[in-house]
Amino acid sequence: MSLSESDDSEPSLYCAGIVNYGSYADLRLCLESVLEQTIPPARVVVVDADSDDTELTQLRMDFASVYFRAIDNHGYAGGANQLLQFCLEEVPESEFCLLLNPDVVLDSNFVFALTTSMRSRPDVALASGKLLRPGRELIDSAGIRLPLNRRPRDRGSEEVDVGQFDQAEYVFGVTGAAMMIRCSALSDLELSGEIFDEDFFLYYEDTDLSWRCRQLGWRVYFEPRAMAIHKRGWQRNARFSVPVEVRRHSFKNHYLQLIKNESGLSFIGLLPIFIFWEIVRLGFSILKDRKILSGYVSAYHLKGRAFHKRHLLRLKINQLKRKRIEVDSSSHR
Repeated sequence: MSLSESDDSEPSLYCAGIVNYGSYADLRLCLESVLEQTIPPARVVVVDADSDDTELTQLRMDFASVYFRAIDNHGYAGGANQLLQFCLEEVPESEFCLLLNPDVVLDSNFVFALTTSMRSRPDVALASGKLLRPGRELIDSAGIRLPLNRRPRDRGSEEVDVGQFDQAEYVFGVTGAAMMIRCSALSDLELSGEIFDEDFFLYYEDTDLSWRCRQLGWRVYFEPRAMAIHKRGWQRNARFSVPVEVRRHSFKNHYLQLIKNESGLSFIGLLPIFIFWEIVRLGFSILKDRKILSGYVSAYHLKGRAFHKRHLLRLKINQLKRKRIEVDSSSHR
């Protein structure tokens, strides 16, 4: 169905949430794009970490319909979890929840395109659209792929957009910069009381969730008709403009998501690739970015928690498999 065609069903009920950390100029543009959606959100919530009171007061005046909540800084993962909890408490009948970074500006039909696709595909728990860099010439993300070295990559990142990702399709994952989540899937996706793993703090929490989503029998979808601009803070040619604490989180989270999600057989089969890339990674860190090497220590301290979550995930996978088998059996009686 094209976006110009009418949809006879009721508009999707959804909440929109933004995790903000000091990006007030970007936040204004993001909020304006959310409020201009062809399907208006039931609630718009901003969680603002380590808030600037002056900025927050002015935003409350300028966007009276938006809920602003000042929170402690627990990274994107912690902020996103608070958003999901708040939205479900305020609008428990919501079908979807849209999570955004403040440096994203949505086209006006972004939500309509995503929710239309997700409603027609009840197996989809997570979805996003085609994100472009400012100027709309270069692609930012067309979903996420997972190479054999298990270093997630945004599809099409920094490629000129010539329509190579204009086909809607299932993908490995989608970026947390603009992620639509099906609310009915949240109870399955939850692990240790969290949707996004707060040990990650930021970076790779979206690929960790996407990986878990697939293991639990849900799917992830890319809808190119849903378009947005993403400024993106971390770009390939500006690595060292990113704070070292952020780079360390990215470094350590690679190991946490492997511990939690990679199967034993797959790990053994891919071991030569892992060893090669570890040598490359270590060499780069020693020669170019020694400050991130303490990420090894952080990953080591968190490995026990990661293995425990892996165990819980395996239990949940088996539980859901048994449940689906029982439902299939009863439906054939």
